Amino acid sequence: MFEESKVINKEAFFVYVNSKGEVSPHHIAKFVHKDDYFQGYSIDKRSYRTFRKDRVLEMFDDKSQLPPLVSTSHDGETFNSKLLNDSKNKVAKVSKIEICFTGFNKEEKDRLTELAKNNGLDVKSGVTSKLYFLCCGENAGPRKIELANGKGVFLITSEQFEHFIETGEILQESFELGQQKELVEPMDEKIKALHENAASTFNIVRSLQRSNALIAHFSDGYAAGWRFAVSKVYKEALDIKLTKSVFEGHQYDTWTQGASYSFHRGDTFYSSKLGYTDWAEFLKLEDAVVLQVKFECFAGYETIATLDGKFTGSFIPDNLITSKELTELPILIESQSYDAGTLTIEVFRPSIEREKIKLMETLVMDQNEFIALLQTGCYWKKDKGSKPIRADLFAK
Repeated sequence: MFEESKVINKEAFFVYVNSKGEVSPHHIAKFVHKDDYFQGYSIDKRSYRTFRKDRVLEMFDDKSQLPPLVSTSHDGETFNSKLLNDSKNKVAKVSKIEICFTGFNKEEKDRLTELAKNNGLDVKSGVTSKLYFLCCGENAGPRKIELANGKGVFLITSEQFEHFIETGEILQESFELGQQKELVEPMDEKIKALHENAASTFNIVRSLQRSNALIAHFSDGYAAGWRFAVSKVYKEALDIKLTKSVFEGHQYDTWTQGASYSFHRGDTFYSSKLGYTDWAEFLKLEDAVVLQVKFECFAGYETIATLDGKFTGSFIPDNLITSKELTELPILIESQSYDAGTLTIEVFRPSIEREKIKLMETLVMDQNEFIALLQTGCYWKKDKGSKPIRADLFAK
């Protein structure tokens, strides 16, 4: 059963049964809860997930107590019948639910806003302490997401929102940056193409940041030449993605580099590959160092100003001589700034006996600086009131 007293420092450890009767253990951070639901950042799934309080089977004090089980033996049918009959619409009975939509193009945002208003929800333009939902599209800014989580706001996708409107239930599906559905309303293909061309001209700041020059190349599964052993599984955190490109009508896949770095809580890096393969030998190394992310806020682009309306006039795409006449074209123009995010990093070294590691210091830096630390083993030590000093973790 759900026990709020078991939630310590916004962390929760519990066993949960989903709507299919599947039982699984969970460890979440950034815990928030309202009415019948709670949400948090899943350490294992690396995404935000939403849960029903009445589907929690047992809660624990720490991760060591979590059973390593995945089972479908629980009577999910009986559990669900009670859920649907007793508490399906409890959240919907809140006197006034406030919701904010962010990261959507204008047509989708207008559609979702109308749906919300037609169902009695109060649509807000920003994050407030009374906000119930922050509904996020693929362009949602990381700072806005962090702000909402800090105020106890639920993060949901448009699919979760529409399911909530229809059933009163919040789907358990994970929320990840980058989720967005296609436009539902049909649109004339020529107008749609023109609209997309105009939108790409004025509102694609993020895509312009992708480059074919990668900050890391991987050899034998690790970033070549880096001071710390960084596995290729961290390509996504380094914003290295396989991207579809087109040249003279031919489509091909190529690796591209962005600047939306996203190292997560719990990510661990060793100064040698032995840290992954032979722990006892790793502890014997003179320069053995372990870095672990304790807290994080992702890097990315944040909207700082928005012009939202309709445009009538001449549009000249792709430097063509002939202009296109537009009438009442919905358009969203955004001014964005880059936020490097922040990380709290714990630095561990082997004990004198070389049998375990112990915490030596805690560093605070942005995501860019952390990449430089992984590459070189050095960082800028910034103490308030003092001149920054370049420090080397491996200096004798």
